[in-house]
Amino acid sequence: MNSTTQTIEAVYEDNVLKPIKPLKGINEHENVVVTVRPHPVKKDLRELAGTMTLKEAKEMQKLIDEEFENIEGEW
Repeated sequence: MNSTTQTIEAVYEDNVLKPIKPLKGINEHENVVVTVRPHPVKKDLRELAGTMTLKEAKEMQKLIDEEFENIEGEW
C-alpha cells in the first residue's frame, strides 16, 4: 500500500463516495482508510456581523491592513 496521504474532494452518490478527480498512487481495488467530513459551507460576511467583539474586529482589521501593505507592491 502506498503511504502517501491525500486530501481529496468527493461526492456521495448512490451510497458510494466518488472522487471528483482521479486519485494519484492508488491502485484499482486497493484498500484505503477514509476520513469523511462535510465540505465547509462558506458564509456571507453579513452572517458574521455582530459575532466578533470590538477588540477582535480591530485585530482582524489590523491583520488585513498589514497583508494589503505586504502585497501592494506585487500587484
